[in-house]
Amino acid sequence: MSVTVSIKVRRELVELANKMVRYGIARSRSHAFNIMIERGLPEVIKEIEFWDQIYGKVEEFEKRGYRLRHGHLTELLEESRAT
Repeated sequence: MSVTVSIKVRRELVELANKMVRYGIARSRSHAFNIMIERGLPEVIKEIEFWDQIYGKVEEFEKRGYRLRHGHLTELLEESRAT
């Protein structure tokens, strides 16, 4: 059973939660905060740093003129997260 609780958190944690949603790690910010609590902040930060690097590389390739085609990468990544 879920219970709604209002809390104040540092802006950095909200930004982290937003990235978790953007990268598909969490379905919502509420879900992101639950993941932070369950896994611990250091573990979540490591995963976000990994995805920041991936997205950074993609942007770098796009700036160089490479065109990335959409494939089944999302499915592979979701499978690896499930384990």
